[in-house]
Amino acid sequence: MASRTRDGLGRMVIPTVFLLAVAGCGDPGTEPAAAPPEAVGPSAAGFDPAAVLAEFDAADSAASKSGDGERLAVWETGPALQNSLAGVKRARLSKRVLPGFKHREPVFAVSESCFVVSAEMAVDGEDRPRADAAHFARTADGRWQLSHHVMISDERVAATGAFQRATAHPTDEVLAAARRTALTGEVFNRSIAGPADTTLLARSAVLDDQLAAGWSIYTSQMEAASMTVDRRLTASEWAPCAAKADDGIVGFLTLNVVDTIVSTTDGADAVLAPPAPDLLATGRTTAVKAHTITVSRVETFLLKMPPDGGPAAVLGLTDAATEIVATD
Repeated sequence: MASRTRDGLGRMVIPTVFLLAVAGCGDPGTEPAAAPPEAVGPSAAGFDPAAVLAEFDAADSAASKSGDGERLAVWETGPALQNSLAGVKRARLSKRVLPGFKHREPVFAVSESCFVVSAEMAVDGEDRPRADAAHFARTADGRWQLSHHVMISDERVAATGAFQRATAHPTDEVLAAARRTALTGEVFNRSIAGPADTTLLARSAVLDDQLAAGWSIYTSQMEAASMTVDRRLTASEWAPCAAKADDGIVGFLTLNVVDTIVSTTDGADAVLAPPAPDLLATGRTTAVKAHTITVSRVETFLLKMPPDGGPAAVLGLTDAATEIVATD
């Protein structure tokens, strides 16, 4: 949890590299008519989620503080690990030691193969705990790993309180395919300041006023430097489990996107130079100069979907560059 735990959303969505829009929004559809079997509670799941979380906090916190990517990979996977590795690289190049952390007063939505948790997160050196939501998945050999992790803005903390009355279910059983597809397209489109369908996804400070605003500023800056940035969605995935309560479904959506940067001046190269945050996130200290520069990114969104099919809400998000490739 080395990146999102320490870097606030304000830093996360500043003008770095962002993307081009397109995905259309399909029919939001309706929820499946047949309710899935009720998920098991903590006592029947065969494990203690609080104990899993405590063990994770101790081990992953130590790995974050030491900047040990191999140890982080023992406890994390998927987009959570990608974000953490980016955080480790930023800290190393900035000559910082990442602080430790610990979840407090967690509430769980549990199944046998995955669980979702909401908790306060106390970060070493910070007076005020942050709010955090996370998704853990069980590996084939029975271990638990953090797969998704999002810090929640203060005004949205209450939205996860329903975890105390929630159960975890396979996301594709509690959220219709048409609605998942529509939300995926709308989130991506909005992340690059595209037209908003607020009947599908409510206006969000973190999505519209920070992430999308950062993209607009970034593309303007690139234009002023005689470059263009084209962002494309290359893959998307919903986390295996979602928390289901009477007032809605809380789930994680991950977008993988690629930014293609080229010069608008004939014969000139595109350039990414320090202090561009994406250079630090990918472990680079010197400028990248080439005919074409591509930046791969991973973005994770925590969404709450009301049961009546009304507009979903973005509770929080993460964004990190994972790879830069220069092509002459």
